[in-house]
Amino acid sequence: MTENSLIANISRVKGFDLNLLLIFEAIYVHKSVSKAAELLCVSPSAVSQSLTKLRSFFSDPLFIREGRGLVATTIAENLHNQLRAGFRQLLGSLDYFKDTTTRSKFVIHSTPYAAMRILPDVSAEVLKEGLNCEITHISADALLDTIEDALTYRKADIVFDTKPYYNFSTVVEPYLVERTVPICRVDHPRLNKTLTYEEMAFETSSFLNAGSENVKRAQTGIMEFLGERNFFFSSSSIIVNAAIVEKSDVVSFVPAWFAEKFASSFNIKVLDCHFSVEPVTMYMTYNKTSLKSPHFLELLEVLNKFKEL
Repeated sequence: MTENSLIANISRVKGFDLNLLLIFEAIYVHKSVSKAAELLCVSPSAVSQSLTKLRSFFSDPLFIREGRGLVATTIAENLHNQLRAGFRQLLGSLDYFKDTTTRSKFVIHSTPYAAMRILPDVSAEVLKEGLNCEITHISADALLDTIEDALTYRKADIVFDTKPYYNFSTVVEPYLVERTVPICRVDHPRLNKTLTYEEMAFETSSFLNAGSENVKRAQTGIMEFLGERNFFFSSSSIIVNAAIVEKSDVVSFVPAWFAEKFASSFNIKVLDCHFSVEPVTMYMTYNKTSLKSPHFLELLEVLNKFKEL
């Protein structure tokens, strides 16, 4: 069923109380108003009132008393046959989500760098502990403000981002703190081990194009020490910036973890810079309602093992 047809169907039945169909099925199965009321934990009069509404809606008595029980009319039989498969599927789906042994799927929303930084250790621990879950990563664009959208519309269960999203319905926790270091290619013709204000005046730079205020503060600190730089290239990807540095005489600032991890792979080196760049904090954000899920709590426990603050 397409979303348009689903919306059209919802519009057609919006004046109808769908709970009446559950009451109908209970009466059909038990052939009794009192037994249906007992099953649904409501009073027999409430079931009788609901049956009156159903009779009015379908313009049919639906059930006729015969002896000590109720017998379904032809319309009631047809209605039951139409509802049976749908109810079985619906109740099965509800049982699926209530069953704590069911494999749970969790969606994590982050930039590729954050995923590379956090998820390998977390995934290894999930497998080691044998948690009954599946993890899906959705890549975020560093320039787009998508945290609210991802959490509000349940597109993701957890968001990692350098920008915290504070809301009464979410939990925001600092997850790790990143130091920033300057890099250049190993055989840079002018830069050896250091990067000074005087040396930077003769160099071009690549720029991490990110919308986070947290990142921008770090970039402002770099500018205050090194002055206005000549930017040759910009990207929202740390990995792309590093690849540009490897093939040119460009200087870039990247997280220290990334530089240490991939220096040999990208043929880059870390430069000594005698000033402190403000560290960048990565935040973990999720909906408070997720804490009701035992599977989510298990995953959260694993994630908390790898916090770096």
